[in-house]
Amino acid sequence: MFCAETCAHACVCSVPSPHAASFLSPSPPLCSRHPDILCDVGEFHCHNHDTCVPEDWLCDGEPDCPDESDETDHVCAQEVVIRCPLNHIQCTGTKKCIHFNKLCNGARDCEDGYDEGVHCRELLSACHELRCRYGCVMTRNGTFCFCADGFEVGEDGTSCRDHDECAMYGACSQTCTNTYGSYRCSCTEGYILQPNRISCKAKQDPGDSRPALLIGGSDRIVVTHLNGSGLQPLRSLRVNGTLALDFQHNQESVCWVLSSESSGQLRCAVTRSLRGFTREQEIRTQQSLQRMFRSKEVVLRV
Repeated sequence: MFCAETCAHACVCSVPSPHAASFLSPSPPLCSRHPDILCDVGEFHCHNHDTCVPEDWLCDGEPDCPDESDETDHVCAQEVVIRCPLNHIQCTGTKKCIHFNKLCNGARDCEDGYDEGVHCRELLSACHELRCRYGCVMTRNGTFCFCADGFEVGEDGTSCRDHDECAMYGACSQTCTNTYGSYRCSCTEGYILQPNRISCKAKQDPGDSRPALLIGGSDRIVVTHLNGSGLQPLRSLRVNGTLALDFQHNQESVCWVLSSESSGQLRCAVTRSLRGFTREQEIRTQQSLQRMFRSKEVVLRV
């Protein structure tokens, strides 16, 4: 994501180049001066350039981007895997999802009338036999039970239980709390929940330090302002290798993994206002970092 929008104090970028100095230009490619944000894998970049939404929300009949670009004919004409939200069904041959409540309600909601038809009358008795706890869905392929929004059908096929919305990718920008029949989004300290009740944005109160960008290369760790100015080396790395870097905001510390052909190390250090490292130490792990890093299974048990 774009650092100016999401980082209260520091952002982290890992530089793939073997020499960080050659990569650090006035307009770094990973976090440039252009006010666009970078979306994660599995997200769609809205055409307004400052919003990301899960790809699962594309062409579902409900605009999620502020500019509604996730529902345009151009986007929906492409091959998009449709995963309808809970209690919704896809209109055949289209990328539109409608709620179960709109099936057999006497109004045509799918263009081809898939949601209506003689089956709505012929399957009434089959629905009664199911004895659904909440409601019964009648489609041309048969009948099944469904539950109120926020709930899902239990293992017996008729009862209802709470649906964990937090298990769905993109439900909340940061912290998701599942509640009975619903869920609640919140933000970590230093961030403000936005009007959509999903996204979080960094607070910038008077007196706060300016956002900064941490960049890890194979030979050094540097810090710079978001516009690329004020480049300052924080630490030289004696061994060239592959670097992974992370910043712990609540502890004001930086941790990095450096893996080479012959060794792998996890080290952490405290950094006050990103002006240098103190109390640097190596973190011992139960497994070989070199082996884990090569297999891309970086699961550290400290």
